[in-house]
Amino acid sequence: MSGTALLAACVVARIAQFREPTSVVLAPSHECWPSVYPGAPAYDLVVVIAVGANALRREALRESWAAPHAAGTACSVMHLLAHAAPGPRVYHRRTGDEVLLFLNTTDTYERLPVKVIGSLQWLSAHVRYKYVLKTDDDAWICTHALLETFGAFPRERLYWGKMNTRHALIANVTHHGSVHSAFTRAFDGATRYSTYAFGAAYALSADVAATISDASALGVAEHVHIEDVLVGELISRRLGSSVRVRDARRSAISLGYTRQQDSASTRSRATHWHLRRLCTAAADGGKGSMIVHRIFPQQVRTCAAMAARRCACDGRVGRCDGRPANVSQAVSGLG
Repeated sequence: MSGTALLAACVVARIAQFREPTSVVLAPSHECWPSVYPGAPAYDLVVVIAVGANALRREALRESWAAPHAAGTACSVMHLLAHAAPGPRVYHRRTGDEVLLFLNTTDTYERLPVKVIGSLQWLSAHVRYKYVLKTDDDAWICTHALLETFGAFPRERLYWGKMNTRHALIANVTHHGSVHSAFTRAFDGATRYSTYAFGAAYALSADVAATISDASALGVAEHVHIEDVLVGELISRRLGSSVRVRDARRSAISLGYTRQQDSASTRSRATHWHLRRLCTAAADGGKGSMIVHRIFPQQVRTCAAMAARRCACDGRVGRCDGRPANVSQAVSGLG
């Protein structure tokens, strides 16, 4: 068997292993917005967190913004922690509205596309939901602000994030161990990257996520090692101009360090002043960022403490005091 045929056979075998048959669809007991699935509640938001081997990061996010919601809260949010677990099958463990998903891949930058596309495929088969946000385990997120923002967006064909438009191809250059020229081999004739959301976070409506996460997309993810670029290219090629691109405002997604001082010291530990500027609301002198990434575990906790009042999930758009809300009042308040 030739090398090309052997590689193709391996990809097909891996895709075949990925499917995890189930008769159970995970759905919340309540929701903030009307469901797109008649007669069955759907999660308002699923947050897919690509986690690595750093246990301190996982502990920080699960103790702060990704902590289990208090009983009676009206916003239905699922946290899906995507792990790499080389082996013959995909499996998951669920505790309440948290799911640990173990995918048949390795925990490297080059394999991140497999982890992300695989997570979206698993969601499409197992979970009823409206929007999915992908992020990393070095980020802090204000879930309430995201819910408020997405509540005004279309339910279908949505692609949200900090957009990079018509970026020139980068060929024969190593980036985090991956070769960008693999992109040109996977997408023949490409002269530029399609519009894509760059950085640690972007969001898709459920229909878009399902469209870009079939078996063939998972096969492409085996070879294209630039995760955010791959997602944008799949969206462009499969949905074209019908997708509704929403560019996040400048303050929506922020780096934990300043680009103007991109040195080893500033990247290793942002100042307390810088975190306060990013994580607090404008009324408190901050930017009111929804997402801050590339920060350390203790800084994740710091951001959560600084913004606790505006980032609880109580289902009331425009108000966030962290107390459980009456579900019927929350739904009627959203119209």
